Amino acid sequence: MSRTNAEAPSNFPHWVALGSLAFVLWLFFSNLVPALRDRDQLEAVERELVGLRRNYDAAIQEARLGLGPNAHYDLQALLVAIDQQGYTPFELCLAYPQHEPERQPADEPAAPVPTPPESTEAR
Repeated sequence: MSRTNAEAPSNFPHWVALGSLAFVLWLFFSNLVPALRDRDQLEAVERELVGLRRNYDAAIQEARLGLGPNAHYDLQALLVAIDQQGYTPFELCLAYPQHEPERQPADEPAAPVPTPPESTEAR
């Protein structure tokens, strides 16, 4: 079937195409802008973490070599003293917290605090 001369040509397909194009462009840019912002934030966090990692690695290296402001601390002797008391460093931190622990909600059970093991004289 062909169109007869009596029918006027319709602009409907052109308006549908333009409307669809406008909608697709709006979807694209409405998702692109937040994604770019999130990417920039993630890159900033990555740079911060890399800087912290470098600082920690340098501090660990200084501690191993006995350099820096804490050169008078002997980390190996500290670990030996903790072991002589029958603790691991984690257990020691749990048994003797530096500050008052944060209050937990009533529906969460408190984490158990390990009791010190019996002293072993013959090690």
